[in-house]
Amino acid sequence: MQRALDFDKTPALSVPLPFFLNVPVFGLLAGLLITWADPQALASRWGGTALAITHLWTLGILGSAMLGALVQILAVACNVPLRPARLIAASVHILLTLGTLALVTGFLWWSPPAWFAAAVLLACAFMLYLGALSLALWQHRKQVYKGAREILVPVRGALTALGLTALIGVAMAVSLGMGNSLAHWLNSHILWGLLGWGGLLLMGMSFQLLPIFQLTEIFPKSLTRWLPLLIPGLLVAWSALDASSGLPRLMRETVELLLVGAYTIWIGTALQRLWQRKRPTAEPTSLFWFTGLLSLLACAPAWVWMRHGQSSQAETVLGVLLIVGGLGSVVHGMLYKIFPFLLWKHAQDAVVVPAHNPAHAKVYLKVLPKMAAYIPERPAQWHWAVYLLMLLSWILAAAGWPVAGLLAGPLLILASLLLAWNLGRALWRFRQALAAMAALPVPPAPTQPR
Repeated sequence: MQRALDFDKTPALSVPLPFFLNVPVFGLLAGLLITWADPQALASRWGGTALAITHLWTLGILGSAMLGALVQILAVACNVPLRPARLIAASVHILLTLGTLALVTGFLWWSPPAWFAAAVLLACAFMLYLGALSLALWQHRKQVYKGAREILVPVRGALTALGLTALIGVAMAVSLGMGNSLAHWLNSHILWGLLGWGGLLLMGMSFQLLPIFQLTEIFPKSLTRWLPLLIPGLLVAWSALDASSGLPRLMRETVELLLVGAYTIWIGTALQRLWQRKRPTAEPTSLFWFTGLLSLLACAPAWVWMRHGQSSQAETVLGVLLIVGGLGSVVHGMLYKIFPFLLWKHAQDAVVVPAHNPAHAKVYLKVLPKMAAYIPERPAQWHWAVYLLMLLSWILAAAGWPVAGLLAGPLLILASLLLAWNLGRALWRFRQALAAMAALPVPPAPTQPR
């Protein structure tokens, strides 16, 4: 595994930035929706409001951040650039955003035209994204950095899972628009989306990002080699068993148990590495990682509760732990690492230094903020604290506690506003730095001795 990233391969800022800015916007929409809805909206995953909120999370918040971050990571960690990156990213962003809004509209008002529109927009978004990334992976297969296999294997599995998730989801949206239902595909849609696309991508990113940004020990080679291969195989086996009739239920539950066990091994290893990291303080990204990994670890007893308990809320609690707790926490934590770095990197790239005038560079560097100045730790820690309270309220609301349902929406609104403020302030500092550089007088070139 390589511990270094080639930041010279960083895409233009306009490539990932719109995807990242979607996160607080869709978070705010989800918070407003659950505040407006009945406090019991989270108590069942089958209501139109619950489905709308779920897809605001999975497509609007998680999907946007993951699609944008993956383009960045593949370029700098694997030497797999997306081309033409700006055109493809802008097109996918527009299609994904409009498709998500259309799908949410369909669930809220049970509108066939909205479902048809969502199916077309989201199908185009994912076909363009998956097609472009698949082409890039093929074209640059011989130029991939040595040591990047630990990322590429789970990423390929995650992209395959994303394709299957999108295919099933689009088919279900078209079916709803026609007045039919493909409810028997729902579990496969959820499983491939959360444990396939989300889980494998999160696993692959942890192999690279935790050692680099959190200064942890690298993951064992046996784990990085076999888990990304085992999990897709188990997902295929689960899908086959779920589609078959007449087979004992115990067979499918055994595959589920193996899936839970495989992910538990990774989560336990990641927590152990993170706990023993060489970075002395728990920065905001570390806190979000701990929250996410512990939420994922809690999914194991929640799965047992769902399979063998008598509570109807077990499935909803499990969904909140996976989406809001696990994937959501890590996505927000990585924003606090990736977002300021991108602004710092592009501000540095804006410095044009003539070879004969190094004094020019010194003047520029005096007005350029350090990377930590774009988003200071204290505001990010406040966001984490509010996010943690929001997560607890969502878990309790999903378990059927009405008071928590009243707090879930306002806390998500507050968390989204804090994130928007932190990202907005970082962008403001970036624009200020560019303006300050443009206003600086160019120092005279040093006189060359004759």
